[in-house]
Amino acid sequence: LILTFMKSLCGIIFCMHFMACLWVGIGRQSDRNWIYRYGLTDHGPWSLYSIAWLWAVAQFIAASAEPWGEVPFDERSFAIVVLLFGFLTVTCFASEMTSLLTQISFIANQQTSELRLLNRYLQANHISKGLTVRLQRNAQHALRSKLSSTPEVEVKALKLVSESLRKELHLELYQPILKVHPFFRWLGENDPAAIREICHSAIHEISLFADDVLFHPAEVSNLPGVIFVVSGYLSYTLGSEQEQKTRMSPGEWCCEHFLWIEWAYQGELSAETNARLVVVEAKRFQDIMRSGRAKGFAYA
Repeated sequence: LILTFMKSLCGIIFCMHFMACLWVGIGRQSDRNWIYRYGLTDHGPWSLYSIAWLWAVAQFIAASAEPWGEVPFDERSFAIVVLLFGFLTVTCFASEMTSLLTQISFIANQQTSELRLLNRYLQANHISKGLTVRLQRNAQHALRSKLSSTPEVEVKALKLVSESLRKELHLELYQPILKVHPFFRWLGENDPAAIREICHSAIHEISLFADDVLFHPAEVSNLPGVIFVVSGYLSYTLGSEQEQKTRMSPGEWCCEHFLWIEWAYQGELSAETNARLVVVEAKRFQDIMRSGRAKGFAYA
């Protein structure tokens, strides 16, 4: 929203600059134009530009009190064009700002309503204060993240795009992430069709917030798969031994076992910071590998 406002403002400033330059040019055309009429011939270029800039600003705010009957035709014609343009520009700018403020107000009210409903639910169920604070912080961050990034499911125009183009889109999005793993790098070089299908239909994303726990020891996942860290930092604790901790950084992965065998989590994975993860779903991955493609299993 702020970016939209700044773009509009920069556009108006550029138009004023352009009009001021033209106004100076028109003023120099003859000894009847405004530079000579007001005795400004001894002024330098920057002084004339500043006067012309103030004139251009005035046209966007209100019509000049110039006695136009004594003004040359070219100067009068240009002033008419600028007045019409200024009127249309100010009208459109005001309309756009009103729309932006309405949108901001709607989003703020929606967020407040959602947080109020969450608080009511937590109080009604007598949730402990510690967990309540974590849930509230998590929800607030999730709402802020929703404003800064747009999930693919909310981009309705993508549903109108052909599936082949969406496959190309997903390939560009996810192949650079998967390439850090030797197997997926090899698969991309030797079986492009398989890696394209994996990127298109076997991947989902997970957002974690600080202190979130993704899984616990001996837990069986409902949607198992290999996990890639895209951003943020996580901590993996093996078993129940708190001293056996490993920090996971962007470009690292875990839980590869799910792709090849039946597996249960052997430790706990929690987020140290806000993090974004990409998961290659094991079942869908295996289906793709079985569908007439033996290269992946040959590598394994």
